[in-house]
Amino acid sequence: MTADPKMHDCPALIAIKAISGKWKTRVLWLLRDGPHHFGELRTALPGVSAKVLSEQLGQLKDDAIISSREEMRDGVLYVLYAYSDYGRSLIPVLDQLGTWGHAHQNR
Repeated sequence: MTADPKMHDCPALIAIKAISGKWKTRVLWLLRDGPHHFGELRTALPGVSAKVLSEQLGQLKDDAIISSREEMRDGVLYVLYAYSDYGRSLIPVLDQLGTWGHAHQNR
């Protein structure tokens, strides 16, 4: 039997790893409507700590799924997060996962 290279570097596992984490899919859902500041994301995600949100945003940035830019307002530095062009290719996949999850939940 020949080993299937997909079993070693499973593409589905790679995709799941990129979006796994309690808050990543929720962040990605919120960013569908447009860019958000860190504080807006924290407010929209009750229960997430600033540390965990920052870590998961960093991981999404490291995977080039989201991008960020800094802006100053009234002497305060804000970081604005948004989907990258590459990250937008994930939206249809997340839609399909959500559809499957909804059907599975009602099973």
